[in-house]
Amino acid sequence: MADPAESNKATRAGQRVAGAVKQAAGAVTDNQDLRAEGELQQEKADAAKEARRADEFAQQKREEAEARAREEELRVERERVAAEDTASAREERAEQDGAAEKQAAAQDTAARKGATEQVAQSREQELRRDEVDAVKERASAEERAQDEEVRAERARRDAEVLETVENVEESR
Repeated sequence: MADPAESNKATRAGQRVAGAVKQAAGAVTDNQDLRAEGELQQEKADAAKEARRADEFAQQKREEAEARAREEELRVERERVAAEDTASAREERAEQDGAAEKQAAAQDTAARKGATEQVAQSREQELRRDEVDAVKERASAEERAQDEEVRAERARRDAEVLETVENVEESR
């Protein structure tokens, strides 16, 4: 199929040639109307050529504007994606920070609980030692008291013996 632009170009060239022929024929025959019609046909062909050039220029400018618009749309889309990525990264970082804080809090709680349990165990062991010491001290005190009772009983017997001896001596 023939290119319409080439077909129009040939038509315009043909009109220009026809206009030049009419203009020359009008000049040779001294026919002003034919000459004017030839000039008009040439001007019409020139105007059509200029209109085609203007259309092509306008089309080129439209295509350039569309290309710039597409580039701008792509730039805006890249910025939007980058902003989304940044927001996603911030959210992810915030989640990670939150998880790290929770983990640190859990570790701190576990450490405090462990320390509290150690203190409680230490106090319990100390209380057991104190209880053992108290039992030993009580046993020792009971033993001393028993020893004292034994000595006191001896002393009473000795005193009775002495009293008896004294009474015997006195009675003598």
